[in-house]
Amino acid sequence: MSKGRLTRQELGWLLTQEAQGAAERLRVGVQVLKTNAPPVPEVPEAGLGLDATLDALDDAMKMLSSLHKTPSPKGGRRGRIDLAALLWEVAPEARVSIEPGGGTEVFGDEAELRRMIHVLVGHGSGAGSQVNVRREGDEVRVSVDLGPDSSATAETERAWVSRMAIRYGGRYDLEGGAEVITFPADGVSERNEREALRKELDEARKQGEVYARELAQAFAHEETSTSPSTMPPPSLAQAPGSERFVTLGRFAAGVAAELRGILSPAARQVPARAPGSGPGSSPGGASTTDPNEERWDTVRRALARAQDFVAVLASLGELDPNEVGADVELGDVARAAASSLAARAERSGVTVQIDAEAPVVVRAGQRAAAAIAREVLTQAIAASPRGSRVIVRATRDGGPPRLEIDDAGPLLPTSARRAFVALEIDPGTYGRSTSVPLYIASQIASWQGASMELSDPSGGGLRVAVAFPH
Repeated sequence: MSKGRLTRQELGWLLTQEAQGAAERLRVGVQVLKTNAPPVPEVPEAGLGLDATLDALDDAMKMLSSLHKTPSPKGGRRGRIDLAALLWEVAPEARVSIEPGGGTEVFGDEAELRRMIHVLVGHGSGAGSQVNVRREGDEVRVSVDLGPDSSATAETERAWVSRMAIRYGGRYDLEGGAEVITFPADGVSERNEREALRKELDEARKQGEVYARELAQAFAHEETSTSPSTMPPPSLAQAPGSERFVTLGRFAAGVAAELRGILSPAARQVPARAPGSGPGSSPGGASTTDPNEERWDTVRRALARAQDFVAVLASLGELDPNEVGADVELGDVARAAASSLAARAERSGVTVQIDAEAPVVVRAGQRAAAAIAREVLTQAIAASPRGSRVIVRATRDGGPPRLEIDDAGPLLPTSARRAFVALEIDPGTYGRSTSVPLYIASQIASWQGASMELSDPSGGGLRVAVAFPH
C-alpha cells in the first residue's frame, strides 16, 4: 500500500463524489436561473430540453456511484476501533503523542480507518514524523506535522481524506503546520440520540401537564358546602344538550391527537428489546448489566407512561354525550375494566382483586360507566407500588349503589382531596404520579348524575367510591 498515491478504486470514488456535488450545484443553479429569468419559448428542433439533460446527468451520476460504492479495500472488521492502537500498527516508526484522560475509540471500518491514517502519515516529514492522538470532549483528533510535499497528487489525497472524514461524521482541517482529522468518539451519536428522545418525552410530559391544568381551569365546578372528601355532581345536567361535556370531550381528544403526533416519531426511534435481553437476565440465567440496554429501558418506560397518559385523554373524547341510559351491572363493569388494564397492571407489578359477588345494577350509560371504572382503576394502578394489591368492589350496603376501588399508594390528606381531583395541586407533592384519571372520572360521574367520594381504607392508601343515583 503506497503512502504517496491513491489506488484506482479510491481515486474513482473521489472523482464520483466530486462529480455528484458538481451535478447537484448545477441543478440548483439552473433552478435559480429559471425562477428569476423570463419564460423562454420551447424550440422543438433544439433536441432534449434542459430538464431532460439534467435528469440524464443525474442518471449517469447514479450509475457512476454504483460502480464506486466501496472507497477502500475490503477486509478487516467493522466496529469499535482504537485509533491509537491502529496508528502504532500503521506507522511504528512515528513518534506518537497520546493525550491521557479519554478513550481514543471510534466506530467504523478498520480497513478504511487504517487507509486514512496511512495517507495522513504519508504527508508528514517521513520517518520519525510527529503524530498526535487525543480525545477532546466528544471527538477524537489525529494530527500529523506536515513535511515537504513529496507527491504530485498530495492535494488529491487531501481531498480524498476530507471526503472520507465527512462520511464518518467528522472533518479534515489544516491547522498551522499540521494536518488534522477529527472523528466523533464511539458511543457519542447513540448518547445524543437518547438525550434528544428524553428531551422530546420531557417536553411532551410538560405539554400534557399544561393541557391538564387548562382542562381543570376551563371546567372547574363550583365549590359546595359538603364534606371536603366528597365531589357531588355539579349543575352539569342543567347544561342544555350536555354542551359542557361535549366541549370537554372534544378538547381532550384534540390534546390526545396532538400528543400522539409528538410521541410517534420518538417511539419509532426507540429500538425494540432483543429477545432474552430483559433487565437483570441472560440466556444462561446470569445477571447482565448492559448500560446501553438499561438506558433504553428508561426511555421505553417514559414513553409507555406518556402513551398511557394519551390513552386516558383519548378515552374521554371517545364518549357519546347522547348515550341513552340502560341497566348496568357494576360487577361486570369492574371485571371489564380490570381485563382492559391487565397488561398495565402486570407491567407495574400490581394485582387487581375484584370483590363483586352479588349483582349491583344501576341506571347509567354503558360506555360512561365503563369509562369511570377504567379511569379510577388506572389511577389506582399508577399510585400502587410494585407487589401491592388493588381491590375493586361493587356494593350497596343499604345506601346507593357504589363502585369502590382501594389502592395501596401514599396517604392523601382530607384537606387536599378536592384540590387533588380538581388538578389544582401537583400530585407529586403527596407521592402520587397523576390525578388526571380521577378528574376525568369525576367529570363523567357528574355527567351521569353520580358523585365521587375519597376516603381512607382500613389498610392504608386511598379509596375512591362512585355513588350512582337510585
